[in-house]
Amino acid sequence: MDSYSAGVFVAIAIYVVGFIVAILILSAVIRNAVRKGVEDVLYKKGKDGLWSANPWIVTIAKEIAAETRKTGS
Repeated sequence: MDSYSAGVFVAIAIYVVGFIVAILILSAVIRNAVRKGVEDVLYKKGKDGLWSANPWIVTIAKEIAAETRKTGS
């Protein structure tokens, strides 16, 4: 194996490792953004600094529960 082949192999290895690291970082950023987005939709922070479920989530849950009781499902 001459030095050119070794250089190509090292370059490919570095490219592959860099690509894998970039994918892992990107997936972590996306996962964090999705989790933060879901938390923002489901919860709100009150004036007292405490977190609670958004009122429309509670309303939807109550409507689903009432419909479930009506249909007997």
